[in-house]
Amino acid sequence: MNVRSRHYWMQTLSVAVLLTCGVTAVAEDGNDKPITYDDHVAAILKKSCATCHGDGKQEAGLNLASYADVVKGGGGGEVVVAGRSSASRLVEVITSTDAGEQMPPDGDRLSDESIALIKQWIDTGLRENSGSSVASMRTLGFKPVDAAGNDGPAALPANLPDFDQKTTSRPYPVLSLATSPRAPLAAVSDYGAIKLSDPNSRSPYGAIEFPEGEPLVLTFSRSGRLLLAAGGKPVQNGTVVLFDVATGKRLASVGDEPDAIIAADISPDETLVAIGCTSRLVKLYSTEDGSLKATIDKHTDWVTAVAFSPDGKYLATGDRTGNIHLWDGKSGGVILPLSEHKSSVRALSWRSDSGVVASCGEDGTVVWWDVKDGWPLENKSNAHAGGVLDCEFGPDGKLVTCGRDGRVKVWSADGGQLKNLSIDDQASGDNPLPQGVRLLPTRVAVSSDGSTALAGDTAGNVHAWKLP
Repeated sequence: MNVRSRHYWMQTLSVAVLLTCGVTAVAEDGNDKPITYDDHVAAILKKSCATCHGDGKQEAGLNLASYADVVKGGGGGEVVVAGRSSASRLVEVITSTDAGEQMPPDGDRLSDESIALIKQWIDTGLRENSGSSVASMRTLGFKPVDAAGNDGPAALPANLPDFDQKTTSRPYPVLSLATSPRAPLAAVSDYGAIKLSDPNSRSPYGAIEFPEGEPLVLTFSRSGRLLLAAGGKPVQNGTVVLFDVATGKRLASVGDEPDAIIAADISPDETLVAIGCTSRLVKLYSTEDGSLKATIDKHTDWVTAVAFSPDGKYLATGDRTGNIHLWDGKSGGVILPLSEHKSSVRALSWRSDSGVVASCGEDGTVVWWDVKDGWPLENKSNAHAGGVLDCEFGPDGKLVTCGRDGRVKVWSADGGQLKNLSIDDQASGDNPLPQGVRLLPTRVAVSSDGSTALAGDTAGNVHAWKLP
């Protein structure tokens, strides 16, 4: 399998921009091989830990001589927690400065490079070898809330934990962008991280670590208390993580794909996560125990967009050949197809009343669908020359779109064009592309009060406009 999920999204930038941007993570080791126990970690543990924690001697009942024993842990319990190096006892002791706790107790301490490898091995899923899948990284105890019970204060981040954020050699494009439906809060993708800010004032709240790789999908739950992040690393791993918005804490993780996940959403009652796969499948997972509840095998190409209706009754999915299907939001049962696009569906967005879903595609078309019978209520066949890259409904029924023509457009509730905006009209931001290369908008979002439209661009900037 030689697909590259991020490359699909990066097609929005055109080949010229791709070659110029050349985004490369400085923190990476220069190759695409995953960090594994056999290839990277075993030698470190053998050299530094085998005297006290090997086959001959096991202090505290802990043997670090084999993968199975490391994952099993010792007399004090597990020493590695998949996806959470910060919560792993092994990392605590090899980084401790306390003479009574630090390991190894005598001799040379582990090098910074060795510690970084062990952390990365844990955070990317405790692979045993290059042919292994990632270990389960689900956290028990997550409980969904009734989406109707949204009478309390809206969730906003406070005192998010610090982490070492990776840097990139070139500006990293905005590959995902989302706003909370209940609070002045926007989430923007970065490499290995999610940045949070106020969409109106642009004041930062901090960032949340996403060690799985690239967060290609971001979306908030209807209650606003959860942030879903999906993505991973192309042809290596793909997963969905649910974060507590207020604290940044990881609450649950579902899915274990061999490729980065490029489409995902969470149901309004927070009980289901839907993912779209490069394997052409749509999968529905329980958020409570991570179990697979349903698999939809209808699409004939990569599933590029999935979206639950606000009332939870429907699930809409789109693929790379232009097909859109409407499903029962609980069971995944088929309802009807929506046929209008001639090429890849880039995004799906539901109007707040759940009566209309908008779709946009590489054919330059934006369609407003009546979900009662699948009728296209409005069809803008040339909404953006060269292709539409994203669309998003605001709370009042206005639709914001962006495209390869470099424009951001605002459409009224009845489909009329209200605004035709250009990111070139604003300053290039903190991260301009090299001279002669054009900035393109990649993703759009609308603030919870409907007052502000946002657009991310190919250089990692986020632009904002006041809506009429």
